Amino acid sequence: MTNRRDVLRGLSAVAAGAAAGLPAVARAAAAPLTMMTPFGFVPDFLEMMNMVSGGFLAREGFSPTLRGGHGTATAIAQMMSGSVSFARMSAIDVFTANAKSASLLGIATLYQGSNFHVISLKDKPVNSAQEMKGKTIGVVSVNGSTEQLLDIMLRTAGLKKSDVKVQVVGNNPGVLEFIKQGRVDCVINSLAVVVALKTAKQPIANWPTDRYAPMPSQIYVTTRDFAAKNSDATVRFLKALKASCEDMLKGNVAAILDRAGKDFEIPGIKKREEQVALVKFSMDGPWMSEGKQNFLRNVPELWAKAGDEIEKAGIASVPNIEAGLARPA
Repeated sequence: MTNRRDVLRGLSAVAAGAAAGLPAVARAAAAPLTMMTPFGFVPDFLEMMNMVSGGFLAREGFSPTLRGGHGTATAIAQMMSGSVSFARMSAIDVFTANAKSASLLGIATLYQGSNFHVISLKDKPVNSAQEMKGKTIGVVSVNGSTEQLLDIMLRTAGLKKSDVKVQVVGNNPGVLEFIKQGRVDCVINSLAVVVALKTAKQPIANWPTDRYAPMPSQIYVTTRDFAAKNSDATVRFLKALKASCEDMLKGNVAAILDRAGKDFEIPGIKKREEQVALVKFSMDGPWMSEGKQNFLRNVPELWAKAGDEIEKAGIASVPNIEAGLARPA
């Protein structure tokens, strides 16, 4: 009988690149499997689309379906109901959901570094969290990941939330107008916005939030119950994920994007240069920020630090890191 330690050992082995020694699995008819992105089919989720379009899930014996989510809360609800087996989200999402008894399990970390940057004008930069004092900071949404990251950064810099003003600005290249108009001094937005602005040669200064709030950024999640009851399927899913990511790292990103575009409605796919730049920026940066040896691995020290910062910032109670993390054996 497979116990939880066996499940986690299997998951960690695949994420660390040791799956070659796993026994072959018996395959009957392709098993249905549903996964979900947190927000539609933007290029940032290309490795998920490639798992389907590139045939990597099919090779592991699955008949896959990838749904485009409408927010992390939707993905969590779908997993808890059993309609979705796997999803991608931030570590903060996992910690806060588990604080509300969601019982999620992080099985692999794709972005070891931050998916969000602080963006300001090059000739009027906000170069540190300390420099945010007395300024207006733009965030993506109320009480979302960017505002929570801001809370952590301010605390780390010795500031209070009352030392800044917060304004919701969304997450798109148009946020630069808010800065130019003086409505905000800087914004916290995703890598996609940074790349879009740099591709358009806009005069921006930017730096990642993990300078002050280091934590796993984008992770793959299932429920503890699903992983315990479907350990073999979970390991095969991770093998497909690893193969998809390696295909992107070694292959032609533009061709992989085109292939995925035949199966999924990727917004702005005609902006080929910008989208390829985003994917490559992510692969070279946050994918590998803990070193190639930790590619797709849950790094316990990074998770422990994240849990500590999240609790100190009053975002969520984190009594037990293992409740949300498949740790290496």
